[in-house]
Amino acid sequence: METALTSRELRDESRALVLAPTGVAGGGGACVPGIARPSDRHVLQVSYERPPDAIVEDWLTHHDDLPASLAVVGPGDGAATLPTDVHVTTVAPDDLTGVGIAVGRYLDRWDGTPVVCVDSLTTLLAHVDQDRLFRFMHTLTGRFVAAGAAAHVHLDPSTQDERTVATLATLFDTVVRHDDGTWRVERP
Repeated sequence: METALTSRELRDESRALVLAPTGVAGGGGACVPGIARPSDRHVLQVSYERPPDAIVEDWLTHHDDLPASLAVVGPGDGAATLPTDVHVTTVAPDDLTGVGIAVGRYLDRWDGTPVVCVDSLTTLLAHVDQDRLFRFMHTLTGRFVAAGAAAHVHLDPSTQDERTVATLATLFDTVVRHDDGTWRVERP
């Protein structure tokens, strides 16, 4: 039986690299069920996989209400009819500067402990090279730390060599790995 990723694995204060094959419950951007106390949280989803309306639908499926603030950054357009408190910033997948600026804007305006979900580095690596991605994620994780944000960044490890995965893992204080239907937490 496969278990879903929960808030036990995704601690509120951590910056976690979530290593799971695409399609695994809790992998591939399904941060929604794992976020504790969502109604009083500011949540930012950088989504290369799912459009904003699918993200809103996931929230409403897993929780009674949307988070206090929900922002989605990614290549999807904001053409769908969304609740007024859902903000969408459209940025091309290869525009890392644009993503960084959008993420910074949201984190700078929110108080408390925001939660960020990046879905996924697997897709991003199809648009940018590994060195550029590492530099970008180094900057982004620094922003997460400065904002006191909890972050869950997803990667399908089967799409990258072990060295790439190990190098990216150095940017995080927690690695959550899906193995044989269960989740294993590693804290370097």
